[in-house]
Amino acid sequence: MTDLHRSTSTAHHQRRHRQPLSHSYSNMPIEAPRVTLPWEHMTKAYAWVADQEEHARKHHGKTEEWVREQQYHLHPKTHDNASRPRGNKIRRQEWEELIYVYGIEADQWMKQEARARRIAEEREKARIRIQEELRRIEMRYQEKREAEAREREERRQVITERRAKEARDRAKLDKLILDAWTNYETRWAALASSSEPLEFKKTPWPLIIPPRNTGDITRDAIVAFLFSPLHSQNMTRKDRIRSAQLRWHPDRFRRFAGRIPETEKAAVDEGVGIVARCLNELMEREKRKL
Repeated sequence: MTDLHRSTSTAHHQRRHRQPLSHSYSNMPIEAPRVTLPWEHMTKAYAWVADQEEHARKHHGKTEEWVREQQYHLHPKTHDNASRPRGNKIRRQEWEELIYVYGIEADQWMKQEARARRIAEEREKARIRIQEELRRIEMRYQEKREAEAREREERRQVITERRAKEARDRAKLDKLILDAWTNYETRWAALASSSEPLEFKKTPWPLIIPPRNTGDITRDAIVAFLFSPLHSQNMTRKDRIRSAQLRWHPDRFRRFAGRIPETEKAAVDEGVGIVARCLNELMEREKRKL
């Protein structure tokens, strides 16, 4: 009990046990002056305190009612069958429990949000790493394709250049063979009517390139010149050999012996003998093919 309550109770107790006035004085018609009682101020103070407590109770009741409404909206099934709390102690306990539950839920929610953010960040980092690796693989693959393309182009150019060179060389060789054959036939046709000295270098040898000495007169060189497909296309191999034998037989070639200088005679006779022997070998091979 507060001091204000104790003071008010004591004043009322003293008034109840005060001795009554004598009958004679009580019946007197004299009006006594109004005196302010000592507990009157205390009564007013008590009434003011009671009004403040009632106002606070009503205001606190409105706050608790708002909290219950929020709880009902958040958990309607839980509060439909719950009994209305009674007393400030129960209401405070429920309020503390509500704050505790909300605190736990908020903490769990924050942890879940942090975990979700961490997972999202890890996934984004993984996605970036994968994209970078794919870009590196694509760059390496592109570089490899470009290198292979350059290599193919270089090989193609090399092959093209080689083929072009071979074609040029073949054209030069073909021209050289045709020129040599034309010169061969021309010089043989003029050989009978000419009276000039028949030297080794002026002799129409059956070779693509004129020989420098008897060592250049070989069977392979004679075959390359005699069997070329660029000339005498209406003649067989045997016909070509037979026509050459009529020219290079030693007995037939001896008619030009008087025009050969003494200094050239040995070389010319040796060269004629080599050509005659090669032609005989070629004819024997052609006969064995039949």
